[in-house]
Amino acid sequence: MSKIINYSEVLESKRLMVGVLSVSFLLSAGNAISGTIPAMEEAFSNISKANIETLTTIPTAGIMLGTVLSGVFSNYLGKKKSVLAGLIIALVGGVIPAFLPQYWPIFISRFLFGVGMGIFNPLSVSYITDLYAGDRQRSLLGYRNAVSNLGDTIMLFVAGILITFGWNITYLVFFALLIPIVLIILFVPKEFDNFDIRNSALDENGQISDSVSDVKPSTNLKVIEVGVVFMVITMLYNAIPLKFASYIVTEHIGTASTATWIFSFLVLAGIFSGVLFEKISKVFKRLTVFVFEIVIGVAYITIAFTYNIPLLTALVLISGFGWGIINPALTARLVDVSPINSMNLSTSIIVIFISVGSLISPYFFAMFAGLFGNDSAAFAIVVGGALYVVMAVLDFIKIKKNKELSI
Repeated sequence: MSKIINYSEVLESKRLMVGVLSVSFLLSAGNAISGTIPAMEEAFSNISKANIETLTTIPTAGIMLGTVLSGVFSNYLGKKKSVLAGLIIALVGGVIPAFLPQYWPIFISRFLFGVGMGIFNPLSVSYITDLYAGDRQRSLLGYRNAVSNLGDTIMLFVAGILITFGWNITYLVFFALLIPIVLIILFVPKEFDNFDIRNSALDENGQISDSVSDVKPSTNLKVIEVGVVFMVITMLYNAIPLKFASYIVTEHIGTASTATWIFSFLVLAGIFSGVLFEKISKVFKRLTVFVFEIVIGVAYITIAFTYNIPLLTALVLISGFGWGIINPALTARLVDVSPINSMNLSTSIIVIFISVGSLISPYFFAMFAGLFGNDSAAFAIVVGGALYVVMAVLDFIKIKKNKELSI
């Protein structure tokens, strides 16, 4: 006779939290192989440099397709099997180049890797928002960012070791996807597939007595609005990844390696902001997004007039910390506006908007350079900072009008 599981106790368990957070552990896993590009350019001398670099960007197209498929997978397989399917697809796509080190197999496998990432990425949010509420939900949304940054750090470190054995061997790093696969299998019950803490109930024996499985996922204009905000701030945030190294070099402040060294500390900023998010959101409450958009805007503008490396490092870290607060804050806001039983769909929409923001950001800054006849890196960073301040003003107006938002 099988043992009856008390799901009230499971909801309070650390095991479930570890399982849910493990989905976010490798959200930035794709960064791990960026160091293989020079070696691949040498190995594939008959392939253009642009086509080689495409191998780092093609997963974005896969992510967008996978994000669309995520809802379909979730509807037919359920949440747990969908996460596992996405992780397995990403694992297979991730490690193929280690065994088939030719251009087209790598190209296809990188796209496949992106599809897998796109399938499980939205579920990394909806699991948290469907199972938890209040302070615990906000805490875990912050930890999600911290776990993602920690995973990125570990993957980059392991990849740095593997690349010494050959560029294709570096792709073995994606076997790390076995970690969340095992943790999801062991710690996350399938019975929570249709559980939504806002509309589901547990009886006195800890059994799920009501769920929203019959409510079809839907969306609304408020979700689209949050998506547009995510797209714009992602696009603006890319001013630093796109332009900072050029600023350092053209202003004779340092070399490209100086910028890389400064960027290496961004992971720490992401971890700290994730851990502190719950406490910070309690302090600033509905003003959280507004305050940290101002913080990033002022930091960006200051960067463009700073020539001191320690101060530049501090400003970049402040910007990264601010982003690490805004991201979960907007995700928590998404919970407030998402229809019943629709967080996976809502998150999928957000992921697509974020992907579009990343893809168009170079063209956005090029447009401003053309309009003002100034293509300097400093000008692009100032534009990013100024528009962050504009976004903050718009957010302030929004939260004054909409009293329903909790953050």
